[in-house]
Amino acid sequence: KAKPSTVAAAIPGSSPSFLATQNGREPKKEDTMNPKRQMNRDKIRCLFLILILAFFPLLSSAESIGPKVKAADGQSLKNPAVIKNLEEAKAKLQAGVNTRKLEFFQEARDLFLNCLMQEKPENPYLLYYVALADFRLASSYLIAGNAAESERNIGEGQKYLEKAMALDPQFGEAEALYGYLMGMSLAFHPDQAMTLGMKSLEYLNGASDKDPDNPRIYFLKGNYQLYVPEEYGGGVDSALQFLEKAVSLFEKENVADPLKPNWGRDETLTNAAMIYKQKKNEAKAVELLKKALAVNPDFGRAKAELAALEKKDPRRT
Repeated sequence: KAKPSTVAAAIPGSSPSFLATQNGREPKKEDTMNPKRQMNRDKIRCLFLILILAFFPLLSSAESIGPKVKAADGQSLKNPAVIKNLEEAKAKLQAGVNTRKLEFFQEARDLFLNCLMQEKPENPYLLYYVALADFRLASSYLIAGNAAESERNIGEGQKYLEKAMALDPQFGEAEALYGYLMGMSLAFHPDQAMTLGMKSLEYLNGASDKDPDNPRIYFLKGNYQLYVPEEYGGGVDSALQFLEKAVSLFEKENVADPLKPNWGRDETLTNAAMIYKQKKNEAKAVELLKKALAVNPDFGRAKAELAALEKKDPRRT
């Protein structure tokens, strides 16, 4: 079983220094200077490099070749009680994103499960939402150093997404999240790096083929690319390409149906801002952070990052 420190290093987009930035602090020396931790991280990194090299053609473009088919419609909810619970669950999930409090993610998951039990037959979107809560929980537990709970939530999320994709094979957003969770699971099973890595990339690249105008798919792909080294088509420039595509698609998105996903715009703008900050373009970072807060004034990470940049240069206030 991978140790928590090794696990955090191996998740796409979640190197110790990147996680530190996500948590609103500068990386500590021990994040990068511990020789044993570096050796473990490099071992998993090398395994991941092998599978990236073997599968590189799929990472060379932002869109796959093939028919562009969207997920089937006709999944709208009709039960007012389920709609009310769903809206409450989505609000709880967003509260967890805003505050980074794990209990909100757990409460959201329980509410999504309640919606799922009330709605018959099973709805692929409700299955997806349970998995989305699992994704949030897995990420939170990982940052907290609880590898066992993180791995458990990854597995649970994958099970719900498998059901959702079986019910709606054209559900691209579910496929993207499934691929991302599979990429996260590689951290716990480095001996399966080739198999898990190739499959995760298949799902991530296939998702945009099924739903090419979905911004959350490119958000996930952008975060994933942060882990892939530059020499193999990844890195911050590649990640920024996907995130900026997501930003553009979010500007066009108008979700009226409460069942359909509408999360991620604030996070996409903030993650893009962090890349610009890393690239020393702090003016662009400030611009994107202000846009993120215009979308969601309660987003804690964007507020913290903007405050730090404005403190560094008061002229930006």
